[in-house]
Amino acid sequence: MGWQEENRSDPGMKYYHMKSLQIYVLVLGASLTALPSTIRGAVSDSSWTNRSWQETSWAARGCADDSRGRWFREAKFGAFIHFGLYSQLGGYYQGKGPYRPAEQIMGLGERKSAISSDEYRREVGGAFNPTNFNAQEWVSLLKRAGHKYVIVTTKHHDGFCMFKTATTSYNVAESTPFGRDVIRELADECRRQGLEFCPYYSIGDWCAAGVQNPGFGSYRDYMFAQLKELLTGYGEIRMLWLDNYWYVDNQWRNDLGHAKELYGFLRSHGPNLLVNDRCGRGASSEDGDYATPENQLVGSRQHRYFEVVMTNTRDDNWGWVRGATNYRTPDEIIRNLIDCTSKGGNFVLNVGPTASGEFPAEHRSLLEAVGAWTSVNGDAIYGAEPAPECPDVNSGEFQFCSTRKGPNIYIHVLKWSVDGKPGTVRINRPGLLSAELLDPSLGSLKTALRTNGTQTALEISAPAKVNPYATVVKLTFKE
Repeated sequence: MGWQEENRSDPGMKYYHMKSLQIYVLVLGASLTALPSTIRGAVSDSSWTNRSWQETSWAARGCADDSRGRWFREAKFGAFIHFGLYSQLGGYYQGKGPYRPAEQIMGLGERKSAISSDEYRREVGGAFNPTNFNAQEWVSLLKRAGHKYVIVTTKHHDGFCMFKTATTSYNVAESTPFGRDVIRELADECRRQGLEFCPYYSIGDWCAAGVQNPGFGSYRDYMFAQLKELLTGYGEIRMLWLDNYWYVDNQWRNDLGHAKELYGFLRSHGPNLLVNDRCGRGASSEDGDYATPENQLVGSRQHRYFEVVMTNTRDDNWGWVRGATNYRTPDEIIRNLIDCTSKGGNFVLNVGPTASGEFPAEHRSLLEAVGAWTSVNGDAIYGAEPAPECPDVNSGEFQFCSTRKGPNIYIHVLKWSVDGKPGTVRINRPGLLSAELLDPSLGSLKTALRTNGTQTALEISAPAKVNPYATVVKLTFKE
C-alpha cells in the first residue's frame, strides 16, 4: 500500500533483457511450450489487445452500471486482509523494529536494509507455518461484524504468492512448511458464507526477476499469467484490487496507455469485473472504476464513487505488528462507516493476521463491537445513499449524518445536547409519515414536527438510552 513512487535495483536478482525483437519472439515462442496451456493462453491470446475493444471497455468504466456495480454500491462495508510472509516477522527482524509499514519489511526506504530478498525467501519462507489459520473462522468473524466483501492479498510487493500458481514455485503451497493454498480456502469459504471474495494484487514485484518461471520473456507476461489464474481459477471474481507503484527496473509504468492495456486485459477475463483506480495513475486520476483514498476520509460527497481503505491501527501498518497498542476504537470505525455512506462511498477496514494465522485479539474485540451496531442499524447503511435533502450537521451540540433508502431517511445522531435540549433536523421534503428508532431497546422516541410548504423540521429528543457510537432514527416519507 502507499502512493510514494520509488525505484530500486537488487544486484542479487537475475534480470532478463530483450536484445532484439526477433530473438525475443523466437525465445518466447519456444519457451512457452514448457508452460501449462492455461498460462500460455494468458500470454498468447491476443483478442483483448484489439485497440477498439480496449477503448470501448475503458469508456464504459465506473460503478454506475448495475450489472457490474450495484452489488458494490450496496455493500458499503468491506474487509481488507494483509497476510503473507511478512506476517511471520510482525514488523521485527533480528531484534530490531518495528519497521514501518510492517508488510514492506523487505523493501524500500527505511526498510531497504532490514532483510535481503534471499534471506527473506529462505529464512522467512522456510519458517512460515500459520497452523492456526482457519478460513471458516476468519470469514465468520467478518460476516458477524457486518462486512459484505473481503479483499485478500494474493501477492504483495514482496512477490510472494499466497495461492498455488504455475508461474513460480515462490508460493505458499510449494515454498513454505504450511503448504496450503490460502487464497483457495478463503475464496471457497467466502462463497459458502455469502461474502464477495476480491483478490488484491500488487503490480510492483520486488522478487519477480529471481523467481518467475524462465519461460516468461517479460514481467508483463508473468503478471498477466498470474492475473488470469486469479480471475479464472477461483470462481467468478467481481472485483480486483490492484496496488501500483513500488516498481523495480521499470517493470511497469503508471501512464494512460498501460492503464488501458491492463484494464482491457482484466475486463476480457471478467466481464462483470470492477477494477480500482490503481490499475493506472491512481489517486491523481480517474482511471479504473472507482477511487481508493487510503487512511483518509473524503471531505464531502464525491462526483466519483470511492472506497476508503483504512488500517485498524492509527498508523500506516497494514501487516500485523507484534505488540501494537494503537488499535482504532469501535467509535472511529462506526463513524467512519457512516461518514463514507453519507458521502456516497464504501468503507473498508484492514486486519493483519498474526504469524500463527489468527486475527489479533484487539481486532476480534473491535469486530464484535462493530457487529453489535451493524446487526441493529444495518438498514441505514447497506444499500443506502446520501440524502442531500437532509444536510448533515457536524458542529455544535447536536450532530448527525443522514442516509437515504427508498422512502426512508436515516438520521445517525453522533452527538446529543448535554443539557437535554432536543436537536433539530431540517429536511427539504414534505410528507413525513413516521419517526422511529432502529434499535427499539433504546426506548421511545419523542419528536415535535413543524412543516413549511416543502420543508420539514423535526425536533428530536434523546431517548432514555442512546447508543454510544450512533443512535439511528428512521424517518419514513410519502413516496
